[in-house]
Amino acid sequence: MDIDSLLLVSDHAPRRPVIEHSWRRSALSGVRPDGAPPTAFVDIASADPLLDAARPVLDDAADRLANTEVSLLLVDHECRMVSRVAFGTAVERTLDELGATPGVPFGEDTVGTTALGTPAEIRGGITVNSSEHYLEQFKSISCFGQPIVHPTTRRLAGIICMSEIADRINPLAVPFVNSIVADIADRLLDRSRVHQRRVLDAFQRAAPRRDIAVAAIGDDLQLTNAMAAELLSPTDIGALRIVAADPGLREITMPLTLVSGLDVEVRVEPVAGTRGAALFRFRPAAPTPSTPTPVARAASGSVAITGEPGSGRSTRALATAADADVPAVVVDVADDLISGRLPDVLGAITRARAAGAPLVVDGADLLDERSVALLGKASVQATADAPLIVVAGPREQTGAGVAALLSRCGTRVDLPPLRHRTSELAALASGVLTGIDDTLTLSGQAADALLCQDWPGNFSELIAVLRQAATTCSDRSARVVELADLPADHRTTSRAAHLSGREQAERTAIVDALDRAGGNKVHAARELGISRTTLYARMRSLGI
Repeated sequence: MDIDSLLLVSDHAPRRPVIEHSWRRSALSGVRPDGAPPTAFVDIASADPLLDAARPVLDDAADRLANTEVSLLLVDHECRMVSRVAFGTAVERTLDELGATPGVPFGEDTVGTTALGTPAEIRGGITVNSSEHYLEQFKSISCFGQPIVHPTTRRLAGIICMSEIADRINPLAVPFVNSIVADIADRLLDRSRVHQRRVLDAFQRAAPRRDIAVAAIGDDLQLTNAMAAELLSPTDIGALRIVAADPGLREITMPLTLVSGLDVEVRVEPVAGTRGAALFRFRPAAPTPSTPTPVARAASGSVAITGEPGSGRSTRALATAADADVPAVVVDVADDLISGRLPDVLGAITRARAAGAPLVVDGADLLDERSVALLGKASVQATADAPLIVVAGPREQTGAGVAALLSRCGTRVDLPPLRHRTSELAALASGVLTGIDDTLTLSGQAADALLCQDWPGNFSELIAVLRQAATTCSDRSARVVELADLPADHRTTSRAAHLSGREQAERTAIVDALDRAGGNKVHAARELGISRTTLYARMRSLGI
């Protein structure tokens, strides 16, 4: 049944537009009115600062609400329940039945219309009376919820909701909840000032050195000395903010490619006594040997370029072939097969030899055994002036014949997927955007969002996303791609950015296992030594 039919046939059809719109969003998210309340728990350690600020306020409210048969519920910015205070056995029993427990998600996409999740969507307070709830189980209670907006960052910090077993919420709930929200916001502001002082102190201790670039990044603060101000773009700052936000951050030295193309080494030090703040010291990266982009002069004359689709392997192959004096003979295996043609590998080898030209075979892992055998013979006879350049998927995912062909190549280039190039991603994204429209730049917030994506489509996906963003902002006089210009499914910060160090390691292990299993969850679960059900649960919890 679609949402319009649901609104027509429901005995308790919503009347207010704000409720009707919420019901529509709930239905589009796949929530069913007769669905069960949530039961899966998620980690809420990242909500500790909110809970620390709210706890004294909730304790004070508890003294005033004793034996009133109401409850106060607190969720964080992702609508995950952080705290629950019930003032009566009946309401406490009802909350237990509804699964209202710390660690349970209560967003609209999980439980539909409530005064816990809907305020996050409308960015304002809302009363949800009994029949206005989307899930049938919630229709015995009425609630009023109000967002807590951080007074410094202006970001959503959480939501406070008062609930009672009644057809309509008591009108006094509105001013009472609003006063609680104001008190929590004041405490967040005090904590923010302490946070800022600690970040400023750390920066001032490091900044007097004039021979290195220094930056300090906090949740609501960024500081740079003169050298860092010249070195860093807003996109670079976005990349540093992602690093600082890691709950498991320790003192480390990491490589980073800036938007300017400069490779640097960054010394990262968490600021003591804060969350999500770090000090950064920059030095030019020590030169290291690397494989030049044009590799056609390899002594053996045969080159294997491997990587996931969209990782830039075809572009690298053509750039390699361009180093020769004669235009390359190119066999695009996928294009031939899609067009209904069998790839003529033998004919391509003959033409390349006759012209003394490079031969590029793009998609060798799609060829039949005979063609792969011919390329194996040709790889031995190829020369540096007329090289054979073979393009294929990751070597561990190819068949035995193609794997043997790749192993025979004298020069091998493995291109990492985009998700493994986080230290370069900001610079790569800016470079792609410049290629699309050289008048555009990437804002820090937009860079934050791009850095948090998994990029299963690699460069192809990145290019498509930035092309759409460039089109969206083309009518504005300010030539900056903002967060709102990105496609909707690339705007939000992924849950992985807020995971603890242990969860980050677990997430990486699961992602790598899925990669090795080619996305097969049964095989990945077997490799990890867990059940498929457990794997699904951990994937949902870790945002995979």
